[in-house]
Amino acid sequence: MSQLPIYLVGNPNCGKTTLFNQLTGLRQKTGNFNGVTVERKSGKIFRGDSVKEIVDLPGTFGPGGGSKDKRITYDILLEREEGTRAIYVLDALHLERGLQFLLQVMDMGIPIFIVLTMKDVLEKKNIKLDITLLEKSLGLKIFLVNAKSGDGIGELKEAIFASDSFRIQKRLWTWGNKEESFFQKAKTHLGIENNAGEFFLSQALKFLSKDPSLKEQTYLDFFPSETKVWLENETKKGGYSFTYQEEIIQKSFYIKSVITKVMAFTYKEDFLWEKKADSVLLHPFFGFVFFFAIMGLLFQTLFSWAEYPMDLIESGIQFIQENVSLILPDGPLKSLFVDGILGGVGSVVVFVPQIALLFAFLGLLEESGYLARASFLMDKLMGRFGLSGRSFIPLLSSAACAVPAIMGTRTIENKSDRFTTILVSPLVMCSARYPVYILIVGTIFAFPPLLGLINIQGLVLFGMFLVGLITSLVVALIFRKTVFKEDSSYFIMELPHYMWPSYKSIANSVYQKVKAFLQSAGQVILYISIVLWFLSTFPAGYEKEEWKTSPIEDSYIGRLGKTIEPALIPMGFDWKIGISILTSFAAREVMVSTLAVLYGTEDSEESEGLKESLRKETRKDGSKLWTPLTGISLLLFFAFASQCMSTLAVVRKETDSLIWPTVQFLYMTGLAVLSSTLVYQLGKALGFV
Repeated sequence: MSQLPIYLVGNPNCGKTTLFNQLTGLRQKTGNFNGVTVERKSGKIFRGDSVKEIVDLPGTFGPGGGSKDKRITYDILLEREEGTRAIYVLDALHLERGLQFLLQVMDMGIPIFIVLTMKDVLEKKNIKLDITLLEKSLGLKIFLVNAKSGDGIGELKEAIFASDSFRIQKRLWTWGNKEESFFQKAKTHLGIENNAGEFFLSQALKFLSKDPSLKEQTYLDFFPSETKVWLENETKKGGYSFTYQEEIIQKSFYIKSVITKVMAFTYKEDFLWEKKADSVLLHPFFGFVFFFAIMGLLFQTLFSWAEYPMDLIESGIQFIQENVSLILPDGPLKSLFVDGILGGVGSVVVFVPQIALLFAFLGLLEESGYLARASFLMDKLMGRFGLSGRSFIPLLSSAACAVPAIMGTRTIENKSDRFTTILVSPLVMCSARYPVYILIVGTIFAFPPLLGLINIQGLVLFGMFLVGLITSLVVALIFRKTVFKEDSSYFIMELPHYMWPSYKSIANSVYQKVKAFLQSAGQVILYISIVLWFLSTFPAGYEKEEWKTSPIEDSYIGRLGKTIEPALIPMGFDWKIGISILTSFAAREVMVSTLAVLYGTEDSEESEGLKESLRKETRKDGSKLWTPLTGISLLLFFAFASQCMSTLAVVRKETDSLIWPTVQFLYMTGLAVLSSTLVYQLGKALGFV
């Protein structure tokens, strides 16, 4: 019999994930809940021969609302196996909000104890909390920790392995005699006298309240089919007038009475700096200046900071290629390893430092509390394009990868907002495009720094980010004016406190994401590199015991490229670029490895790297192929084309339809071809070839 997991539950931004990382270290894995596209994390804690599995559930404030993420945690807890336990993570700075959710979790009858986070902030803000009295008031054990520094984690781990730490607590507050009599009668009739009965009765009150916004989220499907009829008849007969709203008020009174007894607060003027910071970062003008400045800085650092580690990786790959060349005799096996596998995969691996920097930068923005403020700042601007600020975080998250960004749209309750955000998210520049952009920009725009400080390549990369972001907003407006005409939803967000980022947490997150990138993209690149090597090498054979390959134009892939070349000329592309575009529909980054394999098959006495080979490439008339105009045309094609099968698959799952991924593929690819053709032909007419 497998051991039951211990669930980690709590509100969003309560320190739950940081605590999870402290408890499990790097012994963790990610997966999806069955039937729901929601990423979860699970990890293990060891003590001698004993082991416990911890599962980090999505943070939530309650089961109501229309977004998918609101019910997920509740569904998992209600459908748990007998004996499953939970740890409730409570933010010490937001006790009232956290206790509301805690009382609902307690109503489910789950064995539980409380972990109180933000210990360091309590001390800094001079907030005194009587933990002993809070334990007595709630009837549960409480452990105070600093999830970032690890203070209190040792004691917490001991508590996890101790069976007496977890307790089941009944309802702590009471109704009047009349209402309590009704509840007892309802429990008996509905057969829910177990510990979870309080939760189901709370949901029954939602039904009795006749509130349309609550009706669909009552969980009455857990009850017998005659439940609704009995509830209506009984309330009419007994003349009961209490409602679900009254229950919330009763709970709030109880929570306030508890907080008044256990908390003492002396305000410190030192923390006025948060308000001062917000006055700048949320300013309608200076807030935007800061946001675009910080994004511009990001793309500058992607070139300047990543240069040295990229050189090291490139040197390492060349060293391996040289040694493999010395070991293997001339022939197809040597060509496969050196030109196909090492040349293809290595050409993408070299960009890992820049991708890691991107993930680290986004992690810093999120953990510091700035990302939520950027979303709040963008709300008014996005409203002009038919979206709310709630869509901004998925759009910005697309800068890392569109797949989790699309999954993140579950928090958007308005269906029109959600579907529009899903359809335009892939237009924002993602990490899969970076190897392509960096290769093209590095080849075409190899100019000295502007004023000796500003990297031209970083500036172009930032421009491509803006192109993707602006285009996504314009396309969103078109969708909202034509297909999704429903009014945009309101946007309410609680701004988190400014926090010093946990470098350990960010480093672990970057490691996991880079590892996932290499595992997913690496496999695709490996397989395609092998296929490309075969198609670009053969027909070939031995002549006088010497391995000879046909010219690239006469290979299988050369013949295919020549066939499709006439359709590519209006965009300024040749057949080699055309082949790299075709292979990149499996994954965008494959474009780099494709060019590496294609150019690696050509005879050359001097190997100056892929970029130098591209700069030397000429057209039939002798003019250079890789000019700034061709580069811009190719950048625009990759900015707009739908070249990610994973993205289309997740759109299919999130929209539960084949229509929307088809629409997304067609409009994005059409936009790519149209923009590339217009830019190249206009530039050619103006004499910029």
